[in-house]
Amino acid sequence: MNEVIDRKPNCRSYLRKRYDARRSIHRRVPWKGFTLFAVNAVAIAFFVFDRPLGKAATSLSPPLVSIAGDVTDIGRLVWILVGLSTILATGYFVRRRLWKVRRRFRLVHFGQMTAYAGLSVLFASIISNLLKFALGRARPLLYDQEGIFSFSPFNMDFLHQSFPSGHSSNIGALFMALALLFPRFRLGFIGIGLWLGATRVIIGVHYPSDVAAGLALGAWLAFATSILFARFGLVFSIGRDGWPTPRLSRLL
Repeated sequence: MNEVIDRKPNCRSYLRKRYDARRSIHRRVPWKGFTLFAVNAVAIAFFVFDRPLGKAATSLSPPLVSIAGDVTDIGRLVWILVGLSTILATGYFVRRRLWKVRRRFRLVHFGQMTAYAGLSVLFASIISNLLKFALGRARPLLYDQEGIFSFSPFNMDFLHQSFPSGHSSNIGALFMALALLFPRFRLGFIGIGLWLGATRVIIGVHYPSDVAAGLALGAWLAFATSILFARFGLVFSIGRDGWPTPRLSRLL
C-alpha cells in the first residue's frame, strides 16, 4: 500500500520536471486560422449543401446506402476504444517478455502513441455529445417536418441530436491523430476520414454541416492533444512552425 502511495507523487513530479524542462520552448497553439477555416466550412455546408442534400438523401442509390451503412460504424466510440485498448494491452504483454532494451523502449513509445490516439477520440466524443445535446438540431430524417433550421436544445430524443456528428468527431480525431503520428501517410488518412464522414450523410442521419463540424472538432482536439503531449516530451516535439512532429520518427 505504501509503495502505491509513494509512486503517485513520483510520477507526478516526473511529469512536472518534463514539463518545466520544456517550458521555454512552448509555443502558442495556432488556433485562429484553424477556427476561421472550420467556421467557414461549416457555414458554407449549412447554407449551401444542407437543403439540397437533405432532400436528396432519401433518393440515393440503395447499394451506395448499403455500403455506407456497413462502414459507417467504424466511427463508433466503442469500436475505436476497443481496438486501441487491444493494441495497448497486446503491446504491454509483449513488452514484458522482451529482454532487449531497445525493443522494450519501442513498445513503450508505441503504447504512448496508442494512448494519445485514444485520449484524442475520447475528448472528441465527450465534447461532441455535449454539444449535440445542448443544441438539439433535428436530423435529416425530420427534414420534411422541420427543415434544416430546427433546433430543440437539451432534447434527449435521438432525432434531435444531429449537430455536430458524433461519429464524424471520432473519425476526425482518430485520423488526425494518425496523420500526425505517421506524416508520410497523411494525405491517405485525411482522405479516408473524409469518406467515412460522408457516410453519415449518405445514410441520411446527418447533414453535411453536421459532418463538417464533427470532423473539424475531432481534428482540432487531436491536434490540441498532440500539443499537450509535446509539452511533456511524450510522442511529439514542436517544430519551429508550431506543428507537432513525431519525436522518434525512425521508429515509425
